[in-house]
Amino acid sequence: MKHNNLAAGLSAILPGAGQLYNHQWVKGAGFLIAGMVLSAVIRRRLLLAEPSLMALLFAAALLGLAVWSVVDAYRSAKL
Repeated sequence: MKHNNLAAGLSAILPGAGQLYNHQWVKGAGFLIAGMVLSAVIRRRLLLAEPSLMALLFAAALLGLAVWSVVDAYRSAKL
């Protein structure tokens, strides 16, 4: 039996980790890749350019992805 709190906690640390714990390999890889791409874009925007509205929008997208990952991992583990 999967532990929904553990799955949610893993996804809170690293988006996609909870899905991988739930044996949802494709979904977990998708969350991981999306999180890494968004993080890289934010880092590049902040290091190479002045902080801008685009960097803030990408950060909001990353936060949304992280929340979505936690909720999805929790719900998937309950099933």
